Amino acid sequence: MRLTGLLGLSAVALFAATAPALAQATDVMQFADTNSDGKVTPEEYTAFLGQAWDYLLQGAEKVKLADADPMAKPLLAGVTPDAEGMVTKQALIAAAPAKFKDADENGDGVLDSAELNGSMQAK
Repeated sequence: MRLTGLLGLSAVALFAATAPALAQATDVMQFADTNSDGKVTPEEYTAFLGQAWDYLLQGAEKVKLADADPMAKPLLAGVTPDAEGMVTKQALIAAAPAKFKDADENGDGVLDSAELNGSMQAK
C-alpha cells in the first residue's frame, strides 16, 4: 500500500510539473489503476483524488478556490466551496462519486485511460 501511495504521488508530481500541453500527453492511468487491470474503479479514483490533493495543495486543510494553483483547478472542478469560497479535502472526497460519474463517459462503471486523463484536464 505504501508503494502504491508513493507511485500515486509520483504520478501527480509528474502531472503537475508538466506544462498544460505536456500534461495532456501524460497518462496517469498507471498510477491511479492500483491493481493494473486497465480500469480505474470509483475506489481507485477517490484514492487518486486524495493523493492529488495532498501533492498539488501540499496537504493544506483547505484552499480558496479562486486562489488555487492553475494545475489544481481541474482537481477542484465540481467541488462546492463553502460560504467563504474555501474547499477542503473532505469536500473533494465527498464530490468524488459525482466527479467519477462525469468522467465515466461511456457509463460502464470504470474509467479507461482517456476518461481518467480527461477528468484531470481543465474544461
